[in-house]
Amino acid sequence: MKSSIRTTVLATSALLGLSGLAHAETEASFYGVLDVWAGSKELPGADDGTAKLDAGGMTTSFLGAKVTTTLPNGMIGMAVAESFLRPDTGEDRRYSGDEFFARNAYVGVAGEFGTLKAGRSTAPMFVPTLISNPFGGSFGFAPAIQHSFLGGNNGPTAGDSAWANALSYTSPKMGGVTANVMYAFGEQEGDEGANRVGGHLVYRGGGLMLTVAGHRIEEGAIDSNGGVGEAGALGAVEQDGLLAGASYDLGVVKVFASFQQLETGTGTGDIDTDTGQAGVSVPVGQGAALASYAHTDYSGDRDTKRKTWTVGYDYPFNETLDVYVAYMHDDLEDTGDGNTYGVGSRFKF
Repeated sequence: MKSSIRTTVLATSALLGLSGLAHAETEASFYGVLDVWAGSKELPGADDGTAKLDAGGMTTSFLGAKVTTTLPNGMIGMAVAESFLRPDTGEDRRYSGDEFFARNAYVGVAGEFGTLKAGRSTAPMFVPTLISNPFGGSFGFAPAIQHSFLGGNNGPTAGDSAWANALSYTSPKMGGVTANVMYAFGEQEGDEGANRVGGHLVYRGGGLMLTVAGHRIEEGAIDSNGGVGEAGALGAVEQDGLLAGASYDLGVVKVFASFQQLETGTGTGDIDTDTGQAGVSVPVGQGAALASYAHTDYSGDRDTKRKTWTVGYDYPFNETLDVYVAYMHDDLEDTGDGNTYGVGSRFKF
């Protein structure tokens, strides 16, 4: 993922003479993650579990390509295209109807000033959610993800884990702090003001990580592909969201905590969700034992509670390959509960 198949092309000064450049260096990388697990999956309220071989237990599988080229004054131009896939079936994308390059698809420029991107890129509240829980971006087992971005399983966050039609800026690290801001055009005829806007701050110093994030999605800026499933698990048409998260590595244990508040307009009323999450990662041998618990209160047009806990163990053989095992209990008060468990492997390249 960090590096892999790389090629370097040096253009001659004769070819670049018209642009006034002596030469430029262009580098291309191909990378990805394949994650497959086997076990049983049971959504809240299901009659029974389903034995299955599935994809994306700990990381949603994807393939990506990145091309960078040197520019004047130490700047770097870039183009990125990343597509999700399902290695259990060989199908592309996360589900039928998903965008082909749903993970990322942008052009950008980076320099001492930071990084500018234009296209589809990671939503401002996704990375803070990922880094403030011990299961990271696991759509299969992380309670924090289940209670936020997994729209097909009552996740209330609108806007997907990436935003389309977006402009974003990420600052260089200053005093341990990195800032990100993003604006996405709603592209609704007659509704020029419809948009998505958000951002986050991340501080890292020693073993401490602190993050805050927020977004506002205005009416008209959510469509069937940009919301959560078909208009979202809550039928969202607009949403305000805030998140605060933290982690601290004590050596013998790494602790995580986060709190998320969402105010969602559904077109027929409002639904508020307050989600707290806490977790730990404990080194055990070469790997780590993981545990996380999340609790969500729904109020307004929907009045219920959700409680989810997961325990697991992740064992890395090296930086490329790891294996994991996890068990999740998910209880949605007005629907029922379900148990999901499995063992899987993740290959990064």
